[in-house]
Amino acid sequence: MIGQDHDASDANVPGVNGKHAVHVRLIRPGEGAAAVAVAAAAGAPGTFSGSPLEAALDQFGGYVPFADLRGAHGWCFGAFSDDRLVGVVYACSPVNFIRSFRPEHHAHLIQTLIEIEILAVDDGSRGCGAGTALLSHAEQHFRELGLQLIVAKIDATDKQVMLWYRHRGYTLARNGESCFINTPEGPAGINAGPVDGEWRLAAKAPHASIVRRTSGLWLNRVDGQAS
Repeated sequence: MIGQDHDASDANVPGVNGKHAVHVRLIRPGEGAAAVAVAAAAGAPGTFSGSPLEAALDQFGGYVPFADLRGAHGWCFGAFSDDRLVGVVYACSPVNFIRSFRPEHHAHLIQTLIEIEILAVDDGSRGCGAGTALLSHAEQHFRELGLQLIVAKIDATDKQVMLWYRHRGYTLARNGESCFINTPEGPAGINAGPVDGEWRLAAKAPHASIVRRTSGLWLNRVDGQAS
């Protein structure tokens, strides 16, 4: 787990379409305003100047502990092109889902899954590979941490974004469909909201696969058994 050594997970991605190469690293303390500005410009919910996320990133950088849920945290990586922040990805423990379980099982769930809440790229920098670099970098980081499931809530009306996630190995839930995992309290599903809602769930298993059954999506171990 990365703590204070924010440069331990740096990565460089060659530029495309004649644009500068992209460099991905954890957001550093004091970069909260810049990170939130990129997310806000892309329309990410809850991102605005002076927001709690901006304050947390300014204080902690890209590794943000959650005071109200012990052991839970968020990760924020930035994509930089020619030393300019052009994109951000923010993922965190799905707090509401985890809180639906008994406290003694919170640690297990925090170590099992994570939710991508923001993935945004500056308008002028789209097409340079920043979004793909951010997602790939975050996925590799979560894989190394041993997380079993990565989920993202995406706009159900945005076919381009849904296709983008599908091309990167994500399984898209139908509207209102859940992705199930086995927990200490039995099978439980996480979803993006009601059937007629505006969000759909995209799911990926770094160490296994996602399969669709009549009950919904399931995290599947490499041996073919639901996990």
